[in-house]
Amino acid sequence: MKAKSLILGFLAGSAVAGIATLLSAPSSGEETRRKVAANKNAFAAELKELKESLAEIKGSVSTVSKEGKSALNDFIKDVKLALYEWQLSTEQNKTALQKDIKEIEHTIQELEQDIAQK
Repeated sequence: MKAKSLILGFLAGSAVAGIATLLSAPSSGEETRRKVAANKNAFAAELKELKESLAEIKGSVSTVSKEGKSALNDFIKDVKLALYEWQLSTEQNKTALQKDIKEIEHTIQELEQDIAQK
């Protein structure tokens, strides 16, 4: 969006400067035509340079976009792998805790039976 505004501002400023020069020039018609031709060539050269710069910017944006997408995909894969590894590591603890809980429940039942018999 900024580049578009910059280009439009550049073009509008160049057009206004050219018109102001033509209207305020105390030169003869032939001299004015010569100046217009010179300004036209300078303007065309600047426009060509601007076009090349925009093409370069477009290429840079495309490259950055591709690299960013690749980096994001790598990050997502890393997060998924880390989550999977975490789940595997906690699965062992979960199984051990479930076993301990069953043992505790069994011990409580045995104690309740002993108390009930006494």
